[in-house]
This record gives sequence, C-alpha cells and structure tokens, in this order.
Amino acid sequence: MNQHFGSLVLGLAAQASAALDGQLPPGAAPTGANDPRKLAQALIDTITVLEEKTRGNLETDEARLIDQALTSLRIRFATGKPT
Repeated sequence: MNQHFGSLVLGLAAQASAALDGQLPPGAAPTGANDPRKLAQALIDTITVLEEKTRGNLETDEARLIDQALTSLRIRFATGKPT
C-alpha cells in the first residue's frame, strides 16, 4: 500500500469520525463550518470522490481501506451512533 494514500484516507476518516463525535477542528467555527454533521458529510463526500476517481487504480489493500472507512462512516452518519 502506498503510505501516502493510506495516510490521506485515514486522516480524512479520522476527521469525519471526530466531527461525528461533535468535535470541530480548531478554527472551523470562524470559517462558517460550525455544524459537525455537515463537516462529517463533506469529509465523507470527499472520501467518496477519492474512491470514485481512483477506482481501478488501487491496490487490493488500498481499495479495502477506503471501502471499510466509508462503510463505517456511513453507518455512523446514518444511525447517529458511534461504532
């Protein structure tokens, strides 16, 4: 697995997870990003675009990582519960 790709996916997923927990990154509120669920949705959408644009070009473990991250985040977003 490309180390940078894995770090990118995990970093975006961690930010989305924190937003689903109600946390905003420092400095987010002054920029208008004051709704954690909207931020989480935007990050999930970003990972989705990354998945779509890289489809067919990922190693098996990279594809699995992005799929697992999206599945977990989507379930949390839909149920409103942490996993």
